[in-house]
Amino acid sequence: MTLSQISARMGALAAATVLSATLLFAAPQAHAATNGSYYKAELAQPTTSKPQLLRSVYVKCEGTSCRAPIASTAPKNMCVSIAREFGAVTAFTAGERVFTAEEITACNGDNTKAVAKN
Repeated sequence: MTLSQISARMGALAAATVLSATLLFAAPQAHAATNGSYYKAELAQPTTSKPQLLRSVYVKCEGTSCRAPIASTAPKNMCVSIAREFGAVTAFTAGERVFTAEEITACNGDNTKAVAKN
């Protein structure tokens, strides 16, 4: 093995190490920066409910604002679950996606509570 082959392998190893370190430390920090607020919902009525496990994540509501981290479910399903558990939803976002008025109406369906659950 020549010196240039050893240098090339060492360079590749160094690049792989830097890439691994970046993925190991930077990716979790970027996820943590969202503060568990991938899903955001505004309710029609304030709620005093404790955090609820919905769709494999805890949804926490304070007043009329609900927040939850990302889950392995479709945003529509999360919106429907929040409406069923906490009451009518007036606004909903999943990451950068903002639900339209029609999507909000579909989330609320016929299953929402007239008064927020206590």
